[in-house]
Amino acid sequence: MNEREGKVKEFLASSTYHQLSANQQKHAQDILTRFTQHMLEEQHLADTAWTPQAVKEVMVGDFIADPALTNQFGIAVAPVLKAYVAFIKPANYQELIQVIDDQRVNMNACRKAHQTWAQLHGTQDVQATATPSQPAENNDDQAAATPWSKEQLAAFIKQAREAAALAPEFQNQLLDGASRQYLVSQFIQLMAQEVHQCPGSWAFNDLQQVLGMMMPLDPEITPKQIKNIVPTAQALFDYLKRTEQIDLDQYRIGLKAIAKMQPSQDMLASLTRQERETQLMLSFIRSNGVDTDDVQTAEKWMDDHRAEVAGFMRTLLNPWSEYEHQQLVKRQQRLARQQAASTAAPAPRRAPRGIKFSKKARRKKRRK
Repeated sequence: MNEREGKVKEFLASSTYHQLSANQQKHAQDILTRFTQHMLEEQHLADTAWTPQAVKEVMVGDFIADPALTNQFGIAVAPVLKAYVAFIKPANYQELIQVIDDQRVNMNACRKAHQTWAQLHGTQDVQATATPSQPAENNDDQAAATPWSKEQLAAFIKQAREAAALAPEFQNQLLDGASRQYLVSQFIQLMAQEVHQCPGSWAFNDLQQVLGMMMPLDPEITPKQIKNIVPTAQALFDYLKRTEQIDLDQYRIGLKAIAKMQPSQDMLASLTRQERETQLMLSFIRSNGVDTDDVQTAEKWMDDHRAEVAGFMRTLLNPWSEYEHQQLVKRQQRLARQQAASTAAPAPRRAPRGIKFSKKARRKKRRK
């Protein structure tokens, strides 16, 4: 048994551990084994040498990337880590407690993103694409980057559109130049508009959400364009790396975000827009451990988590809110017309009359 395992074992036998809730005790050993291992492999730090920045990065990195991790596991992480830090009493104890509290929401958002994406493309092997040497997908240095002005964003989109038409990275694609330009401009605009990130600060879970979930719901996008979101994004990442507009860390995060995205894009391209909405919602429900094949269970879960489901879908549909509003107005108008037609008084019917022949026809009849 090494020193790290020994400290975890001591904690599990301590009074600090026994003050945790039943759920926290259930997951404590797994949480601490995983977390201390990732701290050692990724940050090269023993538990008594943890720094606030290292804790931030590990909490949103591969430690939480396994789609098999449950909601109960995620809920238990912060209390267990804080209890362990209190037990080992490092010099920066208060700073570590604060950073664990601050990063808790981001950590669970990353866990949900991994689960939702794994459910969408039908695999639980998200972690297989990660290596300990890769950077954290959603670190605070990226999230805190200064957003671009409208002028900077417009200039970058213009440059990216020109690259999509002419740069060598884009030339072996199945899309024409106009479609490539549309995809790159929509992607860059959505990353800035919806998650407030510019190149160099693009985060793993936000890249997956925008490329894999938001863009396929674009009312103007074609099935062929959906199938080519991934190769177009990769071409853009390759171009930005070659021209030194993003560094190697950002490039790796971009490639990792799209690594297993193509099968789900092919599937979404085969559906109508409404069916895509339904599929994404079902994927979100399954990511919460719900068997959607069991209709009663799924409906009960949705009834109990209406706000959560609505919030997820509202986020995905937010860029197309004007289109959604127009569709709602059309549905309301159509329903109003149907109701008006069903309640309107029937038109008066004329009494039947006999056949009236013209004078000429009557004369011919008398001659006969």
